Amino acid sequence: MRGWLYSLLAVALWSANFVIANKASATIAPVELAFYRWLVAFICLLPFARPAFVRIQDILKDKGGVRRLVVTAITGVSALNTLIYLAGKSAPAVDLSLISVASPAFIVAINCLVFRRRVRSATWLGVGMAMMGCVWLIGTDGTSSLAGLKVSMGDLLMVTASITFAVYTVVQRVPKGMADGEYLLLLIFTGLVGLLPFYLLREALYGFSPITLDTGAYILYLGVFASLVAFYLWNKSVKLIGASRTGVSYYALPCFVYLIEYVAGGKVLSGAVVGSFALIVAGALVIHFTATEATEGATAASRTRTSET
Repeated sequence: MRGWLYSLLAVALWSANFVIANKASATIAPVELAFYRWLVAFICLLPFARPAFVRIQDILKDKGGVRRLVVTAITGVSALNTLIYLAGKSAPAVDLSLISVASPAFIVAINCLVFRRRVRSATWLGVGMAMMGCVWLIGTDGTSSLAGLKVSMGDLLMVTASITFAVYTVVQRVPKGMADGEYLLLLIFTGLVGLLPFYLLREALYGFSPITLDTGAYILYLGVFASLVAFYLWNKSVKLIGASRTGVSYYALPCFVYLIEYVAGGKVLSGAVVGSFALIVAGALVIHFTATEATEGATAASRTRTSET
């Protein structure tokens, strides 16, 4: 029971990331929000700094390990949340969360197309359902039929973010003998280095965005609760009930996002959103429970939610 509670608490904490992507879009640039979020998380993890940077010497001896660390950090830290915050400027938080939970479909596709891994027919059915749900959501843009066809740039950016997370999941591996906290610190440090040129370019062109009380609260929440507390709770759940069971909890993400928006502003969902939610979550669950060696990356997503949310 405690394992399920930990995983649901982690998902609840992550859900606010998508709401904040909407709320903060008017006061702070996406690249700034992503940079400050990870900077706060990095500062909080500094007690792990010495052992982490000692162990990095072993990673540097292996060229493959260095490439893996860089690709994982760029996709999972530098790019992922920046894309989510960009998407939040023009797409509703519920849409963002629905496309996010479709990420197992992209993981399966990458495993099959890039790594030539075999995929079960039942798994492809799940991929098709999740993709249909995404197309319905993006194509109708909250209307009730395809007659209202309108593609949101925010939805397309969120699809790009989900593909980025799929790449992160497929390539991510924690080096042997390294603690989760130490590895997360190295990922964040490398990701911040990747973000720094874009952050400095943005500030050189437009100047620093003023940090208001609300913006400061968003940054602290994302850096501490969405990045670190949720990560700890998720990993604790994996240890108690296993990766597969823990992973199922993630599909409750859109429900938490909608609950926050309903309490905050009485948001009512359209029929298209409800229908796409049913297709996406059903498809993701089919993928989850038909996972084999060919779809191990989809199951691995259950263990590697260090950065998407």
